[in-house]
Amino acid sequence: MISVAEADALLAQQSFTGGSEAVPLERAVGRVLAEAVRADRDGPPYSRVAMDGYAVLAGDERRWVVQGFQAAGQSPVRRTGSGTAIEVATGAVLPDGCDAVVPYEHTQRDGDLVTLVDVPSPSRWTHVHRQGSDYRRSEVLLAAGTRLRSPHLHSLATVGVDPVTVVRRPVWALAATGDELVEVRDMPKPWQIRRSNAAAIEGEARAWGLEPRGQSVLPDDKPRLTRGLQELIPGLDVLVLTGGVSAGALDLVPAVLADLGAAELFHRVAQRPGKPLWCGRLPAGTLVFGLPGNPVSSLFAFRRYVLPWLLAAEGRPLAERRVTVVGLPVPHPGATLFLPWSPETGVREWAGSGDFSALADSTGFLEVRSGETGNPRYHPWGTALYGVSPLG
Repeated sequence: MISVAEADALLAQQSFTGGSEAVPLERAVGRVLAEAVRADRDGPPYSRVAMDGYAVLAGDERRWVVQGFQAAGQSPVRRTGSGTAIEVATGAVLPDGCDAVVPYEHTQRDGDLVTLVDVPSPSRWTHVHRQGSDYRRSEVLLAAGTRLRSPHLHSLATVGVDPVTVVRRPVWALAATGDELVEVRDMPKPWQIRRSNAAAIEGEARAWGLEPRGQSVLPDDKPRLTRGLQELIPGLDVLVLTGGVSAGALDLVPAVLADLGAAELFHRVAQRPGKPLWCGRLPAGTLVFGLPGNPVSSLFAFRRYVLPWLLAAEGRPLAERRVTVVGLPVPHPGATLFLPWSPETGVREWAGSGDFSALADSTGFLEVRSGETGNPRYHPWGTALYGVSPLG
């Protein structure tokens, strides 16, 4: 049996070099840029009018004859001579022959004659967003490795990046083992249960922007379990199994994976719940997590080990969080406790690793290691897609 820290160290050695992939711009939020994004032209690409009013030549006059109108999206109008102005709309290109804008509120107009009132004459570039003042063509706007948020999509769209080249996410699938499992919509017989572990695990994954390739159920029978895994594994970077990793007669997963050539990284971690956790790597490179079958154990193990690895693999490592909590139980030397917790209700009373109802009011769970009981690590549940909890 190994410690939580030793399990972390072993997982940190499991590299992922998945390359990149292209995604549509509208689906790029939360992804990680695989390459730098450069401007395809100056920003702004033209000297842009920043106020509704009149475009003039600075220092020319305080009274002008309006000779035309420049709307946004039109090619530049040309000012023809001294004492003239072009009426302009915000966002329009600055008319040729002009270098300043006088807002409507600083003028009086009588027919085509406009007079500046109550303010000094404008200086050059007053109320003008000059071409290239934000960035120049070919300038790097977003570096490789940037985790994309909604403001970044503005930059990407402005420079015409669609699709977006991002770091490829590991392809992973989720499979439950157990002849007692039926689908959620089915009516179980008295000796059966509905398949609930996968629902919670996939829900947690989706809250952080991750999605499995699929879900399946595998039998408690060695030949059929072997065939099922052989069909499931091709094309996967990561396989997440629930159940079948403890010490019972039908806990067949470690032996079947060994028959398939898997190199075991660890089996059994000094933690509660979730001690039977198994992890190994198949010859083709697929990383396999064998989570315990009890509901709380499986969800805690996924959130504590699998989710951070998946996120780190695509360049979204989770920052460690700690909270101050007093009166926590003391683990046995070398052991770790995972405790459902929320800031409002504190540590939840629960009846063990099958008591998933105790998690309902938790915002996450504490990781209490022996010798670290006063300032435990905190692992929040994902609250919403790319919300405060996942990326805050």
